Amino acid sequence: MQRVIVLLCIGLVAYSARADTALQTIERYGVPLVAYAQVDRSDGTSRRMLTTRQTIDQAAAGEALPDGTRILMETYYRPGDLSTVFHMQKVDGRWQYGSFNGLGTPNLETRPQASCLSCHAQAADTGLVFTRPALDAARAFGKSRFTCDRGGRSPCALQVYLEGAER
Repeated sequence: MQRVIVLLCIGLVAYSARADTALQTIERYGVPLVAYAQVDRSDGTSRRMLTTRQTIDQAAAGEALPDGTRILMETYYRPGDLSTVFHMQKVDGRWQYGSFNGLGTPNLETRPQASCLSCHAQAADTGLVFTRPALDAARAFGKSRFTCDRGGRSPCALQVYLEGAER
């Protein structure tokens, strides 16, 4: 029994080390961000989720995401064709939202927006962050990849993120 536990622990450490290197760092927004999730949608578009390494570490520890947490979502209408970048930042315990064109200088200003919050309210069980399950797993398992049957700007059902992470 002890031998099995030791082998299992060695396997987890090795897997974690490999997965961590799979977290690609993106430098284009003035601060190093980590790509922790990708969502492929039924209309051929995709979204890539980015956050800081510190957020990945805090999520892995099971902590509530603190003020200052920033999550960016890059949208791609065709592979390699970056379009709008949506972002959210936690300020005074509440999420604020913003967006900018993926080209040129990023505008990282955020503000409370009812239209964003109305969709994110569907993710109340995960702190208004649809991809929180991927954040929680990123440190140990690397980048998660999801497939969503919805196109356009409709959010994927929270269940997609709770059940669909590739580990």
